[in-house]
Amino acid sequence: MVEMTFFSAPLKGTVAAPASKSEAHRRMICAGLTCGTTTLSGFMDSEDMAATARCLKALGAKLHREADCLTVTGYAKKINRLPVLDCGESGSTLRFFVPIALAMAGGGVFRMHGRLGQRPMDVYRDLFVPRGVRWRMGVGCDGAAELTVQGKLEAGHYVMPGNVSSQFVSGLMFALPLLQEDSTLTVQPPVESAGYIRMTVEALTGSGIVLEELAPFSWRIPGNQQYQAKSGVLAGDYSQAAVFACAGALGHDLTITHLERKTTQGDRMVLEHLAALGAKVVENEDGVKVCADKLTGAVLDMSDCPDIAPILALTCQLAAGESRLTGCGRLRLKECDRLAATVEVLNLLGGNAKAVGDTIVIQGVERLRGGVTLPDYNDHRMVMLGAAAASVAKEPVVVTGVQALNKSWPEFVNVYRELGGKAE
Repeated sequence: MVEMTFFSAPLKGTVAAPASKSEAHRRMICAGLTCGTTTLSGFMDSEDMAATARCLKALGAKLHREADCLTVTGYAKKINRLPVLDCGESGSTLRFFVPIALAMAGGGVFRMHGRLGQRPMDVYRDLFVPRGVRWRMGVGCDGAAELTVQGKLEAGHYVMPGNVSSQFVSGLMFALPLLQEDSTLTVQPPVESAGYIRMTVEALTGSGIVLEELAPFSWRIPGNQQYQAKSGVLAGDYSQAAVFACAGALGHDLTITHLERKTTQGDRMVLEHLAALGAKVVENEDGVKVCADKLTGAVLDMSDCPDIAPILALTCQLAAGESRLTGCGRLRLKECDRLAATVEVLNLLGGNAKAVGDTIVIQGVERLRGGVTLPDYNDHRMVMLGAAAASVAKEPVVVTGVQALNKSWPEFVNVYRELGGKAE
């Protein structure tokens, strides 16, 4: 366990948002399913990216990284063995690859670490088992959870609930074009995390895959399609940029670059949510800048952007009056129970927060006290929350489990220090 002490200090300067993890997962997978070679520029390595890379290699793809360029040579052929796919702690990787492995290899053994084995997979089980897929959850010799799926992914008519993780929808969308026959896929309303589904559609169509939209969130997906290699530059990540956007609203002088205005990233909602709290958001050729003279509580819907809920909750904690973050139920199913952890951290820091069902209710305070050691949640979002809170707290904050940053943004502490943040 690694712990660091973060101190109150003004952050100032320009920060480039790292590459979108969500886009990188999708573009890497599309590249791995081609018969060609794809180069993705602006790539940032992390534990989640390494998990997707391992799974692609297990299915026959070749990957090479040089500086911030990742080259993927695909191998879009079925393989005659049951591959072992180590997903680490990446929920996206696990859910994306289960249908892909069924389509390409007749299944696979999926290894899971941390809390990943506890995250729901019943959507796939309920879809695939009645279609003849064998499904077994077990434990490997090293104690890691293992899911073994074996069988044939069949073309057909698939109907999925829209109030579950969009990762299940995306996984099927990657796999169905590889089948010989046509399929249909319908997501029943209400559809949460719609932006992530649109991001998958964007990645697929950019790789030459045809999706015929029959109605909103309903598609006919022709079979026997071939993915086409498409190189490009990865966009900046709004979920990571949200940390510094919220820091701007809390009084720091920051400009965030490498963000696209037109995007399918649901976490771009951070800018609208900050505006609802009274912050001024300026977007121009220099980047995005957020500032505020005074923040006032508001009701913010997190159902389409759960990853930014913790950092927005911190911002709400320093807004006058009451704030409510609704639609936070899926936070319970992250690397930790992120809903409970967010409430606990705010209260430890001297705030006033509580969970009411799937809503976080926050009574604003003028300043956070700090002067505490935060628990180790093994969650990168909670580490970033602690660092941002310390920058405006009265007393230093000790954050444990800092190694969790390797999951998504290994360079976060270095970036934080370059902006004037104090951490040791």
